[in-house]
Amino acid sequence: MAADTGPPKGEIKFMTPFKIADDPPPSQPIPDVVHPEKSPADRATARFSLAGKKAIVTGGAQGLGLVCARALLEHGVSLLAIFDVDKGCGERALEHFESLKKGSDWKILFKQVDVTNEDSVNSAVHEVTETFDGIEILLCFAGITESKLAVEYPTDSWRRIFDVNVHGSFLVARAFAREVITRDGSGTIVFTASMSGYIVNQPQPHSAYAVSKAGVHHLARSMAAEWVGHNIRVNSISPGIMNTRLSGGPSQAGLRRLWLEKSPMGIGDPEDLTGAVVLLCSEAGKFITGTDVKIDGGYTIF
Repeated sequence: MAADTGPPKGEIKFMTPFKIADDPPPSQPIPDVVHPEKSPADRATARFSLAGKKAIVTGGAQGLGLVCARALLEHGVSLLAIFDVDKGCGERALEHFESLKKGSDWKILFKQVDVTNEDSVNSAVHEVTETFDGIEILLCFAGITESKLAVEYPTDSWRRIFDVNVHGSFLVARAFAREVITRDGSGTIVFTASMSGYIVNQPQPHSAYAVSKAGVHHLARSMAAEWVGHNIRVNSISPGIMNTRLSGGPSQAGLRRLWLEKSPMGIGDPEDLTGAVVLLCSEAGKFITGTDVKIDGGYTIF
């Protein structure tokens, strides 16, 4: 039976439902140290720690999503749910994470989820929240792309891009927020946008993908404003050209040469995304919301 798709039982607050902040205490010559009882090394570790956190990663069974899901575990996430439409990839991802465990006590589960299916999303998020007794982190990596000339773009293909990249992100984020609000908890959401949401990323023609990722930028900002009163932060990251199966292979050799000519730092590695993701999910990023972090090697400088 699908989870209730109605509004959460907790009080729904309107946009920017916060009081005018109090004046800060008088400043000190040297700012106070947070957690003075800890050593500098322990404070540095705690700043980016995700110890004991519980997370969902959509599209986490492959590519960029898998690498960032792995980073969450490395920084202390104890309970992780991987959502992916590909069951085979999900099973291989579980094997991969199990091979890295080496005494760690994390627990991981996989759910085959189509992020465009509202009932499936609501049910999966609710079941994971019940199993984990709460949820605090959501990474949205489920996404698709394709290159087609706008004058020839089939309408069904155009709609499919938006169904996965925009509507899918919305459905999962909404289900996550409902669970957090119902439990009177707190959470952080990181969407995966793209530098293509800022620029016309030539020469490949992918108007649908670019517009969908621009939509993800504004979806993050809109949700950040709406949910700030519920202690839910919402941000996005915008990768540039990354070294994945989409940019590899003989068929992409010509494009890679063009990308390298335009990218001051070349082509990125999926691992290059993990620092920003951990920042946005950890105590170090607790005052960041409604922000997009470009991770494009300087591609959009010019």
